[in-house]
Amino acid sequence: MASKYELTQGTKLSVSKTAATEANSASTVWLDLGGTVTEFSYNGGQKSDIEVTTLASTEQEMTNGLPAPGEITFSGNWVIDDEAQKSLRAAYDNDATHAFKIIFPSGKGYAFMAEVRQNSFSVAKAGVVTASYTLRMKGKLVEI
Repeated sequence: MASKYELTQGTKLSVSKTAATEANSASTVWLDLGGTVTEFSYNGGQKSDIEVTTLASTEQEMTNGLPAPGEITFSGNWVIDDEAQKSLRAAYDNDATHAFKIIFPSGKGYAFMAEVRQNSFSVAKAGVVTASYTLRMKGKLVEI
């Protein structure tokens, strides 16, 4: 059996220029985040526990409750005049929900809605300024 994988080089990452109400609207103006982001990670929201233990139970019993919102973190090179990063910082300041797209080199990917929960930058000697943006998803990932 041959290995299955998805390459990362050439991944396209975009954010809507302004607040949005749909994850993949045809009228959305997209800004490129791919030129500054070096890594991103997605974590689906953890579901809460609902205890269903009864008197007849032999151990504590749980079932899944509602999921918490997922989070995505982008990190990479900090560029103060990059339009996409300006959009992320503005979204943080005004609590606006933006649309995002991730398209892998295969052409498959995801669209989603999110709000920026955190933005930061870091400076160290003999390096480049780095940035990090943590997003709280609104709804689920939509395959595109």
